[in-house]
Amino acid sequence: MASRFRLLPRGVEGQYFKAVPEGWLFGAPGPWLTFGPRPTYLVTNAQKAGLAARIRLSRYIRLLLAIPLVATTPLWMDLVRGLSLLGNTLLVLAAYLVVVHLLEHLMIRSLLADLPQARERMTTAEMLREQSAAMSFRSLAMLGGFFGLATVLSLLALSFRMPVEQDLLSYIALFSGFLSILWLGMLITKLWGSSRYRSDRSE
Repeated sequence: MASRFRLLPRGVEGQYFKAVPEGWLFGAPGPWLTFGPRPTYLVTNAQKAGLAARIRLSRYIRLLLAIPLVATTPLWMDLVRGLSLLGNTLLVLAAYLVVVHLLEHLMIRSLLADLPQARERMTTAEMLREQSAAMSFRSLAMLGGFFGLATVLSLLALSFRMPVEQDLLSYIALFSGFLSILWLGMLITKLWGSSRYRSDRSE
């Protein structure tokens, strides 16, 4: 049977959840885009399903908001006069990230009202491990390959000095390269864990 097409890969919300004996830890996104410790809650299977559905819906909304943002690029290229194209791009991207992050928090806030907070906190490394475990090998490979291709194309454009702002190309190459390494790193971790699991079972 052919697999059903998904705009977002299965498990994209997996980074927020960690299995524990009592149920699941949920590392909730805060109202603002910060890199400090996240509030962590203890949830049941049913509560996890509801939270995961809201998180996934928020990711679809991110995509829908990104479409007009890209389509109106000529309108905000000179949003702040005196700033370069790269500067205006970073400014608009930062505003976009703050808005979608706040929206994600608002979408799940009502579900967190009566949940008990957990003592344990989810670290960034744990969130990446959970994301890797929740997503398929193909999804991780496709994301790593997509951003890897964007990196290569940006570097080629820089090498041939195409008529595009060089700072912007450098930023795209750096940003895409980081994401490619991130997704491919999760893929390698997943492959290594799967290999160890098969090796342990064969002994």
